[in-house]
Amino acid sequence: MTQVIIIIGASRGIGRATALAIARPGAHLVLAARDAAMLEAVAEEVRAHGGAATVVPCDVTAEPHVRRLVEVAAGITGRIDVLVNSAGGALVAPFNELTLADWESTLRVGLTSVFLACKHAVVHMEASSIIVNVASVAARQAFPGWSAYVAAKHGLLGFSSAIREELRPRGIRVSVVLPAATDTALWDALPGEWNRAAMLQPGDVGAAIAQLVAQPGSVATEELTIGHVAGRL
Repeated sequence: MTQVIIIIGASRGIGRATALAIARPGAHLVLAARDAAMLEAVAEEVRAHGGAATVVPCDVTAEPHVRRLVEVAAGITGRIDVLVNSAGGALVAPFNELTLADWESTLRVGLTSVFLACKHAVVHMEASSIIVNVASVAARQAFPGWSAYVAAKHGLLGFSSAIREELRPRGIRVSVVLPAATDTALWDALPGEWNRAAMLQPGDVGAAIAQLVAQPGSVATEELTIGHVAGRL
């Protein structure tokens, strides 16, 4: 039986790594992000692993785009089995230097996009399906200069906990993954010196998400924190 899996933020980083970790015969991945060319490259890698892939370039902060994404995914078999929300970005600056546009953009990408995806996807989800929301250790910790990012991740953790209780009677599971610093392109544009040798690799997080997806439908891993053995940066 084909398993339909939406991965949002699939063009790079943790989203791409998750797609490759999940790709296998019987899995049909619906890959979403803004960059169509990068999504097509990931889709080719998925197919090389034996999986099927459909590319849906979109802005996941725009509700019409999310509706179309979900309609495409649901049209494959009539249902959605897995939703992985891994879109993200970060802006590092003292909070009083952030513009309103900076603040709202960070929350739209990190939180509103997840709300929209979950809202529309659950219509097509059945018992034993799973939502995996990728947060961060910043959902539990505070870091100076990361106020908008921390707010989005704290909000994502709270939102996930609330919808988990709403969806529990339907047998739909909601997992939140809290990775420590992960060596992705996000760090390329951030000010400061970062010890990237002490960061997780995207594949580490992707493998953990793949394990969550592979769990029996009766098993609910509600929160998973992943860190590097070296400890906090």
